[in-house]
Amino acid sequence: MRAANLLVEGERLGVIDFDDCGLSWFAYDFAAAISFMEHEPYIPELMDAWLEGYRQVAPLAAEQVAALPMFIMLRRMQLTAWIASHSETPTAQSLGAAYTDGTVALADRYLASL
Repeated sequence: MRAANLLVEGERLGVIDFDDCGLSWFAYDFAAAISFMEHEPYIPELMDAWLEGYRQVAPLAAEQVAALPMFIMLRRMQLTAWIASHSETPTAQSLGAAYTDGTVALADRYLASL
């Protein structure tokens, strides 16, 4: 869920864009939630808050927590591919090559952490 997927009209709130909904790894939910901001320095803090909230509802195995960076990288690669295949859209045009360059930088950091 991203703020761009919320429609506000007066006191009414609508939610759109459920294309990422479906059966998947629970840990992937966090990666989807931080779409387009995976590179921001505050992501570890958001991850800690997400984990704290998630664990109030259901347990999350250590293996799932350890997989979070992998899911973040996977999501970023998916978005990079989406941008490349939807170059006619305003979103893709606004992000352009800089987003791909950011994906490469994120991948370098991810691979260095393994």
